[in-house]
Amino acid sequence: MTEAPLTVVSPVFTVDGQLMRELARDCFRLDVCEGVEGLRKLQACFLATGAGALGPPGDLLHLDGGTIDLGKSLRVAIGAQHEQRFVFDGKVSAIELTLGDADPPYVTVFAEDALMGLRMTRRMRTYRDKTDAEVAAELAREHGLQADTDADGPRYDVVQQFNQSDLAFLRERARLVQAEIWCTERTLHFRTRSQRTGSEVTLVRGGDLIEARLTADLSAQRSAVVVTGYDADRREVINEKAGPDALDAEVTGGRLGARLVERALGASTTLRVREAALTSAEASAWARAEMLRRGRKFVTVNGTTNGTPDLMVGSRLTLQRSGAPFDGSGYYVTRVRHTFDLRRGFRTCFDAERATLNEVA
Repeated sequence: MTEAPLTVVSPVFTVDGQLMRELARDCFRLDVCEGVEGLRKLQACFLATGAGALGPPGDLLHLDGGTIDLGKSLRVAIGAQHEQRFVFDGKVSAIELTLGDADPPYVTVFAEDALMGLRMTRRMRTYRDKTDAEVAAELAREHGLQADTDADGPRYDVVQQFNQSDLAFLRERARLVQAEIWCTERTLHFRTRSQRTGSEVTLVRGGDLIEARLTADLSAQRSAVVVTGYDADRREVINEKAGPDALDAEVTGGRLGARLVERALGASTTLRVREAALTSAEASAWARAEMLRRGRKFVTVNGTTNGTPDLMVGSRLTLQRSGAPFDGSGYYVTRVRHTFDLRRGFRTCFDAERATLNEVA
């Protein structure tokens, strides 16, 4: 028996817990995207004409609330039957009808995951005697979400949320300690990268990896990061420094960009002035986080696969046959976009990063 040369992979839609075959039948475009900053978004397009739909001035499909409607929960799975995975779980936030001149009418559905509630809430607020992880847990509870937090960082006397949405504020707190935000069903996660679990994926150029752009860039690398401030209690200047050793726990070999920049271009120290630290613990944590942010982006990959439902933000990625300096493990996926259309079928676009470049002869 020979295998079929082509497998057609279409999205599977579940609305308020009910399988909607009509949506799968009429879907001609799907886009689901997410990054390390959280808030997974979906955009799906459905033909509004078909069996039983006469078109203008007759009734159009997917506009009467029978298959999809504002505020309804929406789950989407995609992939071949043996590897199908859920790539979206959220609520419908917008519905759009497009009536073209020579094209059939279609309905576009927009949806966001549970972080939508944080995005839509703006406030001014003061938090006292809390860590960033504790702030995230409190915000989760206020939005009816479970909290899963694991992020090292200082304890602040005062943290001010000043005319920001809860999501923007949480993203700012995450940036300071290099934590990542995401939602799974009704749980808000706020974890540093080392505490985030993800799938292990290997991509081979010429196999699942259709195209890729790989870059090693020293322009944003620094040999040290310095954060300053003033400790009013001790009446002394704060000056904390982080170097390449902040990245040592995340690498197993190769040329570290944070060390290579000094040998290749000379010593390079950046002074962080966006935030003023009030304690040495704050300055030390922020300096380390900034060193991690820069160092991790030394080697970046932007690629497209032939549809990889297991690829998600947080996946640990291994590349093969992608060039001697870039091959191997150690890549961390920071952005994923699953797409489907009738011309190319299922595709997965991704961004990944690594702090080292392989040694070459």
